Amino acid sequence: MNHYEDVVRIEAEISGYRKACLRANIYLDRKLVAWNDSLQWNNNFLRSLSVECIDGMAEKLKGTDLLSWNTHYPELVSSETAAPVFSPEQWSVTVTFRDGTVFRSTGSRSFPAKWKEFRDLIECAVRVPFRLR
Repeated sequence: MNHYEDVVRIEAEISGYRKACLRANIYLDRKLVAWNDSLQWNNNFLRSLSVECIDGMAEKLKGTDLLSWNTHYPELVSSETAAPVFSPEQWSVTVTFRDGTVFRSTGSRSFPAKWKEFRDLIECAVRVPFRLR
């Protein structure tokens, strides 16, 4: 079983019909973050992360309960583990661990209960809103 301390890469993507696609790749082992915005290609970047940012992200990552997320959140699920969203959005999160194993979670129109905490983690690293317009 992998732990939060073993995470070396986080890939997060959110997209919506006619709303674009946002992608953040956080390389904790390389201390880099890459950002892609399909609507504003001139705003794409690759940036280094400070040690303080990485340390803060490690703590925030535990608060997301990411490793206990379901592998798939189907449309319009409403329960204590998922929060429904009524806009046509798809998302995916891929986590790579030090030993090369991968955890993936995806969804459409519903997000894990702690999505806001995860979104805050991404926004802390990229310093850009991780929300579709």
